[in-house]
Amino acid sequence: MMIEQGPKTYHAALDAEDAKQSKEAIGKEVASMESHDVFTFVEKVPDGASMIESRWLRGRKPIANQTIDKWKVRLVGRSDLQNPGDYSDITSPVIDSALIGLALGLAAKHDLEIAVLNIPTASLGCHLHETLDMPLPDGEWPDPYGHTRPLVKQKKTLYGIKQANREYYEEIFDFKVHDLNLQASIAAPGLFFGGNLESNGVVNPIYINDIMIIGKSVLINSIAS
Repeated sequence: MMIEQGPKTYHAALDAEDAKQSKEAIGKEVASMESHDVFTFVEKVPDGASMIESRWLRGRKPIANQTIDKWKVRLVGRSDLQNPGDYSDITSPVIDSALIGLALGLAAKHDLEIAVLNIPTASLGCHLHETLDMPLPDGEWPDPYGHTRPLVKQKKTLYGIKQANREYYEEIFDFKVHDLNLQASIAAPGLFFGGNLESNGVVNPIYINDIMIIGKSVLINSIAS
């Protein structure tokens, strides 16, 4: 469903009719970043440090009767201000429609269950190899910062930065291969598989934050949990 663009600044959001809901959405996003330990507050940016800007992205999701289903808020880094030294590999392998069709065909052939998972914070909180500093936009930041623009050093990935999806893929790869003992397809790096589909096999296609698990129900539940 189409997302309607919300107010472009924090103060504009507080002046809108839905200010209460927008403020609550911002508070949830701040809490999410704190729980993922995304950044740490600093007094000043070290000399020569890489600096980027950040901003709020807001959207309102309408439903059929024109009321608002939910307010969506994301703090994103300005990737357009990143320099080449601020990142290395930014490629993030994904599956295509042909592989999705193949996976569904295997599910039908072997009478397997299908589960689809969505990771809403996929690009948030993954390990960040580089160091990025940035001022935060006005918002509901903890004391003593309040509504000022505090400076932070990114410890983990944030939405919008160039390497966020790549770092997420590397964490997914490590989990699938080393923890779940699945194999990664060489021809299609976004596809993981393991075992015999007739008994304990699984096919696990991944498209960024959308994950499909195909296999016996018991195995699906063990992976999803």
